[in-house]
Amino acid sequence: MEFNLEVHLNIDETGLLARGRFSARKREEMSNVAHQYIQSIKRETGYRRTLIEKVIVNGTEDITEEVKKIENRPIPPMDDIFW
Repeated sequence: MEFNLEVHLNIDETGLLARGRFSARKREEMSNVAHQYIQSIKRETGYRRTLIEKVIVNGTEDITEEVKKIENRPIPPMDDIFW
């Protein structure tokens, strides 16, 4: 499934609008794809303080809260990982 993604970010008090066309196998994966796109933008900008303001799919569907939930998930403890 192809979809258009529009991301509004605030990076160190500077607004950024990024758009692109992406694909996902199902609707539930759209927020994960959006989160990965935001992470790539963070890498490109040197991991400066970045606030997610708005995430829009296909010009109408707001998935901002879903992406923020992914962004704010706790990092799992390293104690459970066996090398």
